[in-house]
Amino acid sequence: MTESVNTAYSQKERLTWLKSQRTNAQGKLSKAIALGSLNGILMIIQMAFLAGIINEIIFSHKALADITPLLFGLIALVLFRTLFGYISERYSRHAAMLIKVSIRQQLLQHLFAMGPAKTQTIGSAKIAQLLHQGVDSLEDYFSGYLPTVAYCSVIPSAVLFAVFPMDWRSGLVLILTAPMVPMFMIIIGHKAHDLNQQHWTKLLRMSSHFLDIIQGLTQLKIFNASRQEMAAVKTISEDYGNQTMGILKIAFLSSFMLEFLASIAIALVAVILGFRLYYGGVDYLLALWVLLLAPEFYLPFRQLGTQYHAKMAGVTAAQDMLEILNTPIKASQTETQFKAPFDIELTDVNFTYSGRKNTLKDINLTLSNQGLYAIIGESGAGKSTLIDTILGFNTPDSGTMTVNGIKHTPAQRDAWLNHCGWIAQQGHVFYGSLGFNIALTEKYDAEKMQQVLISVGLADFISQLKDGLNTHVGEGGVGISGGQSQRLALARAFYHQPDVLILDEPSSHLDKDTEQVVSASIAEYAKQHLVIVIAHRLHTVVDAKQIIVLEQGKIIEQGSHTELLALNGSYASTVNISNVNIDMEANA
Repeated sequence: MTESVNTAYSQKERLTWLKSQRTNAQGKLSKAIALGSLNGILMIIQMAFLAGIINEIIFSHKALADITPLLFGLIALVLFRTLFGYISERYSRHAAMLIKVSIRQQLLQHLFAMGPAKTQTIGSAKIAQLLHQGVDSLEDYFSGYLPTVAYCSVIPSAVLFAVFPMDWRSGLVLILTAPMVPMFMIIIGHKAHDLNQQHWTKLLRMSSHFLDIIQGLTQLKIFNASRQEMAAVKTISEDYGNQTMGILKIAFLSSFMLEFLASIAIALVAVILGFRLYYGGVDYLLALWVLLLAPEFYLPFRQLGTQYHAKMAGVTAAQDMLEILNTPIKASQTETQFKAPFDIELTDVNFTYSGRKNTLKDINLTLSNQGLYAIIGESGAGKSTLIDTILGFNTPDSGTMTVNGIKHTPAQRDAWLNHCGWIAQQGHVFYGSLGFNIALTEKYDAEKMQQVLISVGLADFISQLKDGLNTHVGEGGVGISGGQSQRLALARAFYHQPDVLILDEPSSHLDKDTEQVVSASIAEYAKQHLVIVIAHRLHTVVDAKQIIVLEQGKIIEQGSHTELLALNGSYASTVNISNVNIDMEANA
């Protein structure tokens, strides 16, 4: 049975995971924080120089030549702070980039380890959105929010450490007013978190909807439903836009309130200093220095408020990342040496997807050595699940699968897949050249490639192209027909020569002449290899070494075409219906 995972992670759990990712760039992140903190400490000295220069000019009436050392010191401090700020920003951005690369690698590795049986339940649009925009949304969290949190501890503490020995009263005012900004952030945090979660969920749904529309554009046109779908897209887009504006409204409002509270706090410090200066409780130089430090004291808190929404975006995206990364996968892969030819045997195999009835029930099946095996059955009979089990993507709840007498375990899946090839009913075409799509590399054996092209009936088509095998095609086969895409996928399998080749109705999308060429090539390939076909057409199964008939997850019949006809059961009924359809087509 497939395992279920926790689908609701608390904000604390997500933050803990995000912070754990710092280890992938801890050195650069630490340098960024150290330089930023040093920049803040130099700011205290810079303000002392600035206060001294103003005091010397206004009260001591010093000439410019007399304060030249102070001016040079101030300029040097400004230059150093600019340099440190720039380097700190570079380090933090580089650290964020390294962490993003690491998270993408973790997600991709886990998705590959999960296998198609599980990744299909997530959805390709959601995965693409998560790997792209979801991971990108973490950049501001790592490069902005985390350093700012550190600065909120270091810089205000450094300011208080400098101010308290000189003027404890002003230091006390700073301490008492400092909590106003974090308290306000906590108040708005819960509302902002909920909105960000809804916004991210809606974005994922919208991405999936758009992908479905693009993939089904032909069907929408055929059934004259494109205008209706355009109206639906407009509604979804407007709804998403309205929600985005709602989040921006909260962001601007919270930023305004943070600035307002910080301004009130600075004004309070200024008023108290003004009264003390008026009554002689403090000298002008010290009062000016403290007043110059007050905005810098609150600056990290204000910046934290600005970065708070980056934190919310990161925490929201982390939910889906954790769902993927915490999806159970099988044991670590072992370097098992499989040797062809293969005898595959399934004994009393049962398998169930979570939340469903038994998908496979008491499967007993032997696939021996070379030859063509055909699996047939109605939609939902369990054909694809059986194939996923043979490939190792599904682990039986009970029963065993052996390869050459050795029990197959999840730890051997990758080694087993190195001997297997799989072509879906609509073989995937990658963006790139035709040659790359077949060999999966731009460097290939030209003689072997030509033999493969002839075997799948593509040689004449490619010879007519100006750039031949260097001709580029779009992702999904843009620029070539469905039949050509299918033959391209078949050529890929023939080029790589897997010991076990699994096909889902290879003759679909093909005209009659090409179908005969491809069928002959598959039959020839099956003489030296094990070929398993999910069949939907009668002529595909007639010459099969063995036909496996599935119904509601059970094998109800198996044998050759002649043997199954003699049984006069489910297969014979299917053949009779197919013959009637063929006669009707011939007479039409």
